Amino acid sequence: MTPPSTHTVHVLTILRGFDEAISSRLPGTKVVNVRTTDLGFDGEIFKKMSRRLTDEELDLVADAEILLTHSSTFVQILKRKSPDSLTRLRWVHCMAVGVDDLMEALGSEPPFVVTRSTEDAAPTLMAEHVVGQILCHERGWRPIYLKQLSKDCRGWGHFQEYRGLAQLTVGVMGVGNMGRATAGVLKGFGCRVLGLARVPRGAAAAVPGVDRLWYGREGLPAFLQECDYVVNTLPSTPATRGLLGGDVLSGAARRPVLVNVGRGDVISEADLLRALGQGWLSAALLDCTEREPPAEDSPLWTHPRVAMTPHTSTVANNDFKRESVAKDFCANFGKFLAGQPLAGQVDWQAGY
Repeated sequence: MTPPSTHTVHVLTILRGFDEAISSRLPGTKVVNVRTTDLGFDGEIFKKMSRRLTDEELDLVADAEILLTHSSTFVQILKRKSPDSLTRLRWVHCMAVGVDDLMEALGSEPPFVVTRSTEDAAPTLMAEHVVGQILCHERGWRPIYLKQLSKDCRGWGHFQEYRGLAQLTVGVMGVGNMGRATAGVLKGFGCRVLGLARVPRGAAAAVPGVDRLWYGREGLPAFLQECDYVVNTLPSTPATRGLLGGDVLSGAARRPVLVNVGRGDVISEADLLRALGQGWLSAALLDCTEREPPAEDSPLWTHPRVAMTPHTSTVANNDFKRESVAKDFCANFGKFLAGQPLAGQVDWQAGY
């Protein structure tokens, strides 16, 4: 348990009961609930996170030294208050793995520390999502369900052939917390797992669950040649935007299925549709897209080889998310008190 402190933690989140969850873990530390509107984690999550803050909430944030919030919420704060006006702020902890929207809003490294979530729950949830999507696609559950809805019994009694997970080679782009968890779960099901890392890690830095590693844009063509599925877990950075664009997927010999749970800008919508049309990809299972949601007239909505989910691969229920994020933050708070480097601190040079 973290010892009492003279610091005050300001909390601005749609998670119900989050201030109590922090207070119970940090006895003796003052915790201020900034939210003045009763919101919940269920329902229109992203709309709630980006709703307009009240003047009272902005006034409370102006006094914050340590702020725990969503990156999209802090972006709104920055639009209505300049970073220079947040004179007491020393540390902002964001409740998500990706903070590219916040980095874009700030433009350059601010005078306060920014950390992103390193909670154990999010990587596990993402890994579950990836395995679920692969199973659903391999076994044809979506077309079978559509047959059920239309009461179409043609071919109902015929067995559908599918590959078991142990027959698949799955390439994971990005071997950070998210990628490693996904690789480990896939390996547990018997998949052959390949990895694509940003930079070489050396022989002593092998990634558990990954059979072979390639590095950067230079290693991407060879990585793609062996994949039945390509799983993108990469953040959005200058080095990753458009990484799968152009003709790079033309060399994917096995016509893999793209499972995108990282960021949509790894491939533009136009390049994605081209890759599907050319047969470079056999399908795309998308939890994120270049534009979210895609435009109403986007072909992605009705494309027969595209399945989309609304960027929810790591969204669990309120209780699960609250306890996981609270545990993550309080562990970092102990490091903050001890003057130690904080977990998940944003690297402004790497872009995440």
